[in-house]
Amino acid sequence: MKVVSLNTWSGKLFGPLLKYVSEQGGGTDIFCFQEIFDTPTRGRKTEKYRFDIFSELAESLPSHKGYFAPVQDNFDFDGNVDFPLSQGIAMFVKDSIKIAEIDDVYIFGARNSYKGPGTMPRNLQYAVINQDGTNYMISHFHGLWNLNRKSDSEERLEQSKRIKEILDKLPGKKILCGDFNLSPDTKSLGILEKGLVNLIKENGIFSTRSSLYTKQNKFADYMLVSPEVVVEKFNVPNIEISDHLPMELSFH
Repeated sequence: MKVVSLNTWSGKLFGPLLKYVSEQGGGTDIFCFQEIFDTPTRGRKTEKYRFDIFSELAESLPSHKGYFAPVQDNFDFDGNVDFPLSQGIAMFVKDSIKIAEIDDVYIFGARNSYKGPGTMPRNLQYAVINQDGTNYMISHFHGLWNLNRKSDSEERLEQSKRIKEILDKLPGKKILCGDFNLSPDTKSLGILEKGLVNLIKENGIFSTRSSLYTKQNKFADYMLVSPEVVVEKFNVPNIEISDHLPMELSFH
């Protein structure tokens, strides 16, 4: 099986992004996307945002079903908007995959609880699937952001504890991925690593950001797996489809 995780940068590099997704679609069972917008008005965009990127991704993945998990309505990353809009994260699961459960759980705040920088609500989206008689729990999230600092905070520590509690309750071999917005040496990441293997550290990956990201801290995205997951291949290709790099995991 194969999972791809990517912060889409809200589709700012739409052409290269869609080309990559289309190329990966045939061989990828589950896509986990962060920074996703959805609106009923097609074609709405700015220089920075594709506001109907969820629908556009769905069209480029005809063999997958999309599941959108919103956190905030009528608000882009710059402020309120005057048209129907939701932002959040999304999973696209291949039609041939048997899904036992798919849902999202809030790990910080609640829907539409944004009150200013650093308070955007966050959720963990997960799918419990069965493949060849084996249960897998695939999950992802877009971690708390605080003025681009990726250090520990009370809120981030609580976010990690909440995620760990959820993972411990769900069945199957576990994969946790996404844009964590955490530095490698944080206690917040350490909480998530308990009982899991950090494939970024394990494979000596020194950056999960593309050349379009010019700031110093090049870590943000992680892929963690439980020890019973057999990793066939893990790759972080250095391609410009976002200011983040995709993470690709083949496993059984």
